[in-house]
Amino acid sequence: MAREDRADGNLGRPEATRRANCGSQSGRNVQRQEECSESNQGIRSVHSSQPIAGEGIDTITQPVEETSTVRTTEQSWSTSLRAIANKAVQDKAHRFGGLYRLLNQANLRECFYQLRKDAAPGVDGVTFKEYEKNLDEHLRSLVQRLRNKSYRARLVRRKYIPKGNGKLRPLGIPALEDKLVQCAVAQILSAIFEADFLPCSYGYRPGRSPLDAVRELTEALYRGRFEFVVEADIKGFFDHLRHDWLIRMLEQRINDGAMVRLVRKWLRAGILEAEGRIEHPETGTPQGGIVSPVLANVYLHYVLDLWFERRVRKANRGQSRLFRFADDFVCCFDYRHEASAFEQAVKERLGKFGLELALDKTQTLRFGRGGGGHNGRFDFLGFEFRWEKSRTRGHAIVKRRTSRKKLRGAVARFTEWIRENRHEKIGELMKSVADKHRGHWNYYGVIGNSKSLGQYRTESCRALFKWVNRRSQKRSYTWRAFNRLLQRFAVPMPRIVEGAKETLGLKDKPGWNEQQVRGMNLLGAHYQASRA
Repeated sequence: MAREDRADGNLGRPEATRRANCGSQSGRNVQRQEECSESNQGIRSVHSSQPIAGEGIDTITQPVEETSTVRTTEQSWSTSLRAIANKAVQDKAHRFGGLYRLLNQANLRECFYQLRKDAAPGVDGVTFKEYEKNLDEHLRSLVQRLRNKSYRARLVRRKYIPKGNGKLRPLGIPALEDKLVQCAVAQILSAIFEADFLPCSYGYRPGRSPLDAVRELTEALYRGRFEFVVEADIKGFFDHLRHDWLIRMLEQRINDGAMVRLVRKWLRAGILEAEGRIEHPETGTPQGGIVSPVLANVYLHYVLDLWFERRVRKANRGQSRLFRFADDFVCCFDYRHEASAFEQAVKERLGKFGLELALDKTQTLRFGRGGGGHNGRFDFLGFEFRWEKSRTRGHAIVKRRTSRKKLRGAVARFTEWIRENRHEKIGELMKSVADKHRGHWNYYGVIGNSKSLGQYRTESCRALFKWVNRRSQKRSYTWRAFNRLLQRFAVPMPRIVEGAKETLGLKDKPGWNEQQVRGMNLLGAHYQASRA
């Protein structure tokens, strides 16, 4: 989307629904875009050419030929996905057809073994092991229903989990067969839209993680000239995502009516509440469904990412960058008035697509090298970002530590877990303790966060000492014996797992080594020369 009017106009109006295949044509191998040109009014391909002069509504000005993606009888599932991804990269205007045929028995079998074996069952109560007993028969029945268009999405069982702030997060648990088909469709959609997603998006994408977003944001704040930050969060994003807009966004790259109708079935699937009440949502996608993260990324790609890159950044005088993980995002700006203008504009932008910002999690604050005591602090992906002076050289650096809310929540969850599981055998219990500590270090073990890691270790060990001594009426361990227990089962000590190269960006500057970096001012003449 080169302009804001393209960002909005190319999706058309929600009221004017367009059928992706100009009718029921899921069995045809080749369909031409020209055959349904009259029904394409109001929708424009994201990467197509400029609109025709004099046209009041964007149209597809360049005919896009739909071709069969792969021959699934001769190629494996991974090869099929690779072929789709390659085509999506080579032709940014291509709309894929014949995708529904990829949902055959061989491909679904491969996707089945990618599901979690210990996942909670859906409304039908079928587990992974039960379905696996007669896998071939079950897959044949499922494929037959998909071919006959008699497949129906089952109710989604809703479960609420604590968020750590006293609120509950609603999760949707689909039935196993729905998970299986969603797994296959999610991989197909990822193969297509990964070619379009922008570098500012980090959530639920292959080869990207929350820590990647944290590191890139840290380096941008430290090396860049940004002085203001807008921290934002979308209120109830997964519950307010509009189906009509999402379908039109998918149709920018998909020309397979059967595949689009399949996604629509999952969006409209009823939700079974714990008390037995059934809801039929008109908006949103169940948070917890396998296909939901991909759909969420597609939605925010058109709503936020493209709009920011093609409209906001071009209109700003200073530099600006967006970092987004799912519905959490942070924007960096050079000037206060541009940051304030963005905060107001993004509210209007999200409102066009049925979304709104969570006001208690949205703020504009001073955050720059020249801010001094006026700099604020903000949280992103479980970390608190702040400016502080280096202990060695005394110059200002960006520091990260575990968010206070996340630290309290992690200690509370560990305490609750050990209280409920203290009756287990001591060997199994301590193995789980070691795994929990190791997982905490692997995520929060960033440079400068050793104090918070030590706090977690201290509080969790206190809770562990308390509850292992309540396994019986007699006290089992002294502190000395308890420390020997930790050593015996190799419960890891806090450690920093992040390396200097990951934070200093040496991979992008092969001429530098770590010794050179430590001995020079990164924002001085040497740094400017390296960028030339």
